[in-house]
Amino acid sequence: MPAPAAAYCQQLHQTYSFAFQLARSRRSRLGDFRVWTDGRTQITVNADLNPWRFLITYVHEVAHAHVNKHNRRPTAPHGPAWQLAFQQLMQPLLTDAVFFHVVLEPLRQYLQKPAATTYGNATLTLALRQLDTASDRSAAAASMTLADMAEGTVFTLNKKKYVRGTLRRTRVVCKELASGKSYTVVAHAWVELA
Repeated sequence: MPAPAAAYCQQLHQTYSFAFQLARSRRSRLGDFRVWTDGRTQITVNADLNPWRFLITYVHEVAHAHVNKHNRRPTAPHGPAWQLAFQQLMQPLLTDAVFFHVVLEPLRQYLQKPAATTYGNATLTLALRQLDTASDRSAAAASMTLADMAEGTVFTLNKKKYVRGTLRRTRVVCKELASGKSYTVVAHAWVELA
């Protein structure tokens, strides 16, 4: 995580008393929060994230710990209680000392009504991708965003082949070749040419 955020993140860890673990790269999630049957809590965050995405993911998961600690009744995982907790926990980090301006403004906009994943916000996702390391970029050289691909192009996503269809605002209709089923995929998703 960015060095200026380390002390704050340590403070959050002490306040909410959760087990923390770095996780291998997972395609389906960047992090997660769990409550075990004995009441212990655990947060995991993917170890391969750039420092700023790591920080946002960490605080996202701590917001779940906050809701778990303060709400005795079941709540929606990313409902109003979580959104408020996430906004409040992120507030001290919204400075130029922690985030570059290219990320700070899209992050502020995203936090007005945060969603379950930052990937749902194209502007923030693209800003965070600008901060990926050179090695991450070279690994993605065979990749491109779905939005940058011509209609009718065959591509691979999660080990399945698709044909790119039409763009519908922020999502692209894509047809899986094996099943013939159509799916919508966010336009800024990284895919590989088949």
